[in-house]
Amino acid sequence: MHTLTERFTDALHHLDAERDPQPMVDLTGEDADLIKLNQTHEAHGPEGARRFWEDYRNVFGDLETTFTSSTVGEKTAALEWESRGTLSSGKPFTYRGVTVIEGDGSHDGKLTGVRTYYDSAAFLQETAGTA
Repeated sequence: MHTLTERFTDALHHLDAERDPQPMVDLTGEDADLIKLNQTHEAHGPEGARRFWEDYRNVFGDLETTFTSSTVGEKTAALEWESRGTLSSGKPFTYRGVTVIEGDGSHDGKLTGVRTYYDSAAFLQETAGTA
Protein backbone atom coordinates (compact mmCIF):
# COMPACT_ATOMS: atom_id res chain seq x y z
CA MET A 1 0.00 0.00 0.00
CA HIS A 2 2.91 2.35 0.70
CA THR A 3 3.91 2.19 -2.96
CA LEU A 4 0.35 2.95 -4.10
CA THR A 5 0.24 5.88 -1.66
CA GLU A 6 3.43 7.33 -3.15
CA ARG A 7 2.14 6.77 -6.67
CA PHE A 8 -1.15 8.50 -5.79
CA THR A 9 0.56 11.56 -4.28
CA ASP A 10 2.93 11.79 -7.27
CA ALA A 11 0.00 11.54 -9.68
CA LEU A 12 -1.91 14.25 -7.80
CA HIS A 13 1.09 16.59 -7.85
CA HIS A 14 1.37 15.97 -11.61
CA LEU A 15 -2.34 16.75 -12.03
CA ASP A 16 -1.95 19.97 -10.00
CA ALA A 17 1.04 21.19 -12.02
CA GLU A 18 0.30 19.89 -15.52
CA ARG A 19 -3.53 19.55 -15.62
CA ASP A 20 -2.92 16.02 -16.91
CA PRO A 21 -5.14 13.31 -15.35
CA GLN A 22 -3.44 10.39 -17.15
CA PRO A 23 -1.29 9.22 -14.19
CA MET A 24 -4.46 9.11 -12.03
CA VAL A 25 -6.30 7.20 -14.77
CA ASP A 26 -3.40 4.74 -15.00
CA LEU A 27 -3.65 4.08 -11.24
CA THR A 28 -7.38 3.36 -11.35
CA GLY A 29 -8.68 -0.20 -11.44
CA GLU A 30 -11.59 -1.29 -13.64
CA ASP A 31 -13.92 -1.65 -10.62
CA ALA A 32 -12.78 1.43 -8.70
CA ASP A 33 -15.30 3.86 -7.24
CA LEU A 34 -14.36 7.54 -6.80
CA ILE A 35 -16.54 9.72 -4.59
CA LYS A 36 -16.52 13.30 -3.32
CA LEU A 37 -18.67 12.69 -0.27
CA ASN A 38 -20.08 16.18 0.23
CA GLN A 39 -21.31 16.31 -3.36
CA THR A 40 -23.18 13.94 -5.62
CA HIS A 41 -20.11 13.48 -7.82
CA GLU A 42 -19.25 9.81 -8.25
CA ALA A 43 -17.26 7.99 -10.90
CA HIS A 44 -16.41 4.39 -11.74
CA GLY A 45 -13.39 2.82 -13.43
CA PRO A 46 -10.60 4.46 -15.44
CA GLU A 47 -12.80 6.51 -17.78
CA GLY A 48 -14.87 7.72 -14.86
CA ALA A 49 -11.61 8.61 -13.12
CA ARG A 50 -10.59 10.74 -16.11
CA ARG A 51 -13.78 12.80 -15.84
CA PHE A 52 -13.57 12.88 -12.02
CA TRP A 53 -10.02 14.31 -11.99
CA GLU A 54 -10.62 16.67 -14.95
CA ASP A 55 -13.71 18.08 -13.21
CA TYR A 56 -11.70 18.49 -10.01
CA ARG A 57 -8.78 20.24 -11.72
CA ASN A 58 -10.99 22.55 -13.81
CA VAL A 59 -12.29 24.27 -10.64
CA PHE A 60 -8.85 25.81 -10.11
CA GLY A 61 -6.38 28.11 -11.80
CA ASP A 62 -3.10 27.56 -9.96
CA LEU A 63 -3.13 24.63 -7.56
CA GLU A 64 -0.65 23.10 -5.15
CA THR A 65 -1.40 20.30 -2.70
CA THR A 66 0.74 19.53 0.34
CA PHE A 67 0.22 16.20 2.08
CA THR A 68 0.52 16.90 5.81
CA SER A 69 -0.07 13.47 7.37
CA SER A 70 -0.89 9.93 6.37
CA THR A 71 -2.04 6.73 8.00
CA VAL A 72 -1.25 3.72 5.84
CA GLY A 73 -2.72 0.25 6.31
CA GLU A 74 -2.46 -2.93 4.28
CA LYS A 75 -5.03 -1.94 1.64
CA THR A 76 -6.21 1.51 2.78
CA ALA A 77 -4.53 4.86 3.42
CA ALA A 78 -5.91 8.12 4.80
CA LEU A 79 -4.04 11.14 3.45
CA GLU A 80 -4.50 14.56 5.05
CA TRP A 81 -3.74 17.51 2.79
CA GLU A 82 -3.92 21.24 2.29
CA SER A 83 -4.42 22.78 -1.13
CA ARG A 84 -3.85 26.39 -2.06
CA GLY A 85 -3.79 28.47 -5.20
CA THR A 86 -6.48 30.25 -7.18
CA LEU A 87 -9.96 29.29 -8.24
CA SER A 88 -10.69 29.43 -11.97
CA SER A 89 -12.05 32.96 -11.32
CA GLY A 90 -8.60 34.00 -10.06
CA LYS A 91 -9.70 34.30 -6.41
CA PRO A 92 -7.07 32.93 -3.97
CA PHE A 93 -8.11 30.01 -1.79
CA THR A 94 -6.81 27.56 0.79
CA TYR A 95 -8.66 24.44 1.91
CA ARG A 96 -7.99 21.22 3.77
CA GLY A 97 -9.27 17.70 3.64
CA VAL A 98 -8.67 13.99 3.80
CA THR A 99 -8.61 11.51 0.95
CA VAL A 100 -9.03 7.83 1.70
CA ILE A 101 -7.58 5.57 -0.97
CA GLU A 102 -8.03 1.82 -1.24
CA GLY A 103 -5.93 -0.58 -3.26
CA ASP A 104 -5.97 -4.23 -4.19
CA GLY A 105 -2.95 -4.90 -1.97
CA SER A 106 -0.53 -5.97 -4.71
CA HIS A 107 2.91 -4.36 -5.07
CA ASP A 108 2.09 -2.51 -8.30
CA GLY A 109 -1.64 -2.49 -7.61
CA LYS A 110 -4.45 -0.30 -8.75
CA LEU A 111 -6.80 1.94 -6.83
CA THR A 112 -10.09 0.28 -5.96
CA GLY A 113 -11.55 3.29 -4.18
CA VAL A 114 -11.06 7.02 -3.60
CA ARG A 115 -13.19 8.96 -1.12
CA THR A 116 -12.51 12.65 -0.51
CA TYR A 117 -13.77 14.73 2.40
CA TYR A 118 -12.94 18.44 2.39
CA ASP A 119 -13.80 21.84 3.80
CA SER A 120 -16.14 23.32 1.21
CA ALA A 121 -16.20 26.79 2.83
CA ALA A 122 -13.62 28.13 0.36
CA PHE A 123 -16.07 27.42 -2.45
CA LEU A 124 -19.23 28.59 -0.64
CA GLN A 125 -17.56 31.94 0.11
CA GLU A 126 -16.89 32.32 -3.61
CA THR A 127 -20.61 32.13 -4.46
CA ALA A 128 -21.65 34.20 -1.43
CA GLY A 129 -19.35 37.02 -2.47
CA THR A 130 -20.91 37.22 -5.93
CA ALA A 131 -24.55 37.17 -4.82
